[in-house]
Amino acid sequence: MPENKNHIWYASSMRPYPGNEPWFYDTKHYQPLVEIENQWDELKGEVASFVKEKDSKFLSNKAVYENIDINNGWSVIVFLFWGLKLSNEFKKKCPKTAAYLKQVPGYVSLSISQLAPHSTLAEHTGDTNAMLRCHLGVEIPGKLPDCGLIVNAEKKNWEEGKWIIFNDAYKHGAWNDTDKRRIVIIMDFIRPEFLKQKNLVCAFILTRHVSYLYHKINVIAKMPVFVKTILFGFILGVIYVMKPVYNLFRIG
Repeated sequence: MPENKNHIWYASSMRPYPGNEPWFYDTKHYQPLVEIENQWDELKGEVASFVKEKDSKFLSNKAVYENIDINNGWSVIVFLFWGLKLSNEFKKKCPKTAAYLKQVPGYVSLSISQLAPHSTLAEHTGDTNAMLRCHLGVEIPGKLPDCGLIVNAEKKNWEEGKWIIFNDAYKHGAWNDTDKRRIVIIMDFIRPEFLKQKNLVCAFILTRHVSYLYHKINVIAKMPVFVKTILFGFILGVIYVMKPVYNLFRIG
């Protein structure tokens, strides 16, 4: 399994990502994901039925990705976000697929993403290099050059029932120039070498997303930087302690 001794990088550090790691990873190193590919003919029915049921529930994520040009075409349904349980619907409606995903060590995020016809998700960088992002093709309307994913200037096709695994600390984006939508399952897991720091990584990123509100709250926006830093540390501590407690009260 790919592993190295690099340190965790966070986008909030304002330091450029060193870019000294692979940007795409081979699925064969992650057996639970291999099993999903192998069993896709059996699994795709429950996934397709769930997507159809949730068809009108996809939500624009402008609130989270406010600095990314999503061209009004990218939307998502989130079930698990950096270890925080938001919904148990996927587990209930897609139990076989969910069971395989649960076997992935360091599994921290799960969502279903839609890219509308003739739309683009502008290139951007993720929160940290501590995790790998995985796309599983569900509805794939075309291949390169009409529809695809770009990571660190390398382009790839999605394929139905196949995973693409990449390090989203690199600049990456997506486009769909076809007449049909593109649907993928997005799953994130903490890289093996950082697994012992999983809870801290999740708490740090959750705190970063909370801190996006700083400039929207006038009192906080006017605070000195060192006060905001102290506030960030306080919120980090609260989330680190309370996230596991919150998850205990989520069903499933």
